[in-house]
Amino acid sequence: MKAAALSAWLLAGVASAQPLEQGRQFAALFLSGDLPALWARAAPSMKRQFGTSENLNAFFKKVKNDFGAELRVGGERTSERGNQTVYTRLSVFSLFARGVELELRWDSSGQLTFLSARPAVTESPSPHEKTVPKTRLRLPVDGVWNVLWGGRTWEDNRHAAVADQRFALDLLIWKGPGTFEGDGSKNSQFWCWGKAVVAPSGGTVVEAIDGIADNAPGAANPKQLYGNHVVLDHGGGEYSLLAHLMKGSLAVKRGDVVVEGQSLARTGNSGTSTEPHLHFQLMDAAHWLKAHGLPAVFSDYVADGKPLAKGEPRRGQSVFTAPAASTGGAAGRTLRAPSSTRDRAQ
Repeated sequence: MKAAALSAWLLAGVASAQPLEQGRQFAALFLSGDLPALWARAAPSMKRQFGTSENLNAFFKKVKNDFGAELRVGGERTSERGNQTVYTRLSVFSLFARGVELELRWDSSGQLTFLSARPAVTESPSPHEKTVPKTRLRLPVDGVWNVLWGGRTWEDNRHAAVADQRFALDLLIWKGPGTFEGDGSKNSQFWCWGKAVVAPSGGTVVEAIDGIADNAPGAANPKQLYGNHVVLDHGGGEYSLLAHLMKGSLAVKRGDVVVEGQSLARTGNSGTSTEPHLHFQLMDAAHWLKAHGLPAVFSDYVADGKPLAKGEPRRGQSVFTAPAASTGGAAGRTLRAPSSTRDRAQ
């Protein structure tokens, strides 16, 4: 979604305050489980959609089981479709990290004609589309890595549907045909398991969570979204979150002041993670439930063999950063990638 489209998406709701409030009321009935009240407002088309009130109740239970409870609303809008009003709401739910789109429609008489809840497939509205971060960032890992999810569009980056993850990045290591050797049944078989995670910039540790067990590959812990993680305050209202870290690997605690390139922890597989990788996001608040994502613009790295002074890693790219300690710090980092940067995520 382009910046102009995002603005239109937001303005549509502002221009229709009354329909927006009506949509919120319908959404509240559904999310609170007041299904009899919702069914009483159902038009014949919605009754055909679900068949019976028992089926509506079963749908509600499925939404709760699949997505959990709504934690925050990332964006909402209304639009007109023929003689119907459409209310669309993008939210973060407790058991689903990728964002959920709730849609309700009603006719001119105020009767509900349609209801759905599904994984979001569009970018979350963002106040930071044109923001240029003040913090100078280096990639939070050394050596050759691959970008699983990264970029500004939902197609490139499944994080984009969630407000705080709007410009987030998932990094792992590919070698040859995959991300692991052997049968992939153990975390230790993954190429990125236990690799050093370093501070992308100087700052103060404002959150340091450890002690959450790493998942077995293929499993996830939906009750701990980010698992073991560190949040750094870089000043100026900009914060880094580094997540899914290895249990027991944190080398910092809350209140510590760190410098760029300093070791923070090791790559793990905790939280809502199905294989070892590093999740990174830049935010405008210390806690993700209150934050919007900021564009993560990195300095002095190599992408697909091309040295970049600044850039935003995208899905499928191979990226490389030389260790600061061995090259005289950030200013002296050598931007020359080894041939293995051709190993790419598919």
